Amino acid sequence: MKTSWLFLVAGLSACASTSIFTPRSAYPPDPWVKGYSDPDDCIGGEALAAVMFEMPTYPKSAFRNGQQGWTIMRLDVAEDGMTKNVRVERSVPSGAFDRASLKAVERWQFRPPAAPLSNCRVLLRYRAGEASLGG
Repeated sequence: MKTSWLFLVAGLSACASTSIFTPRSAYPPDPWVKGYSDPDDCIGGEALAAVMFEMPTYPKSAFRNGQQGWTIMRLDVAEDGMTKNVRVERSVPSGAFDRASLKAVERWQFRPPAAPLSNCRVLLRYRAGEASLGG
């Protein structure tokens, strides 16, 4: 009897938990990343060649709440290809994806550039429950 009760509870909790993303907000229009830049800044893939590059994990609370959005990340790339001075330049909705973006970008590694790169900008999209790189 106790065993069947345990299976019933486990079965009901499995039905209650879902891994399907249900949007509760429209995806905000992508920003024009180059519009935030100075002529000497590096933009995304134009100057960066990734060696170790994992996308951020969609934040659980944003997933649960059906939030979608993006972050513009600023970073420098040192002579050894490691990211430095990683920061969020702008995000929509504000703060929802900042932590996940920072954690991921801080771990990125690029092919060592001829000279250190500064003020690189990368757009990270959080849409339909998945994170992706924007253009």
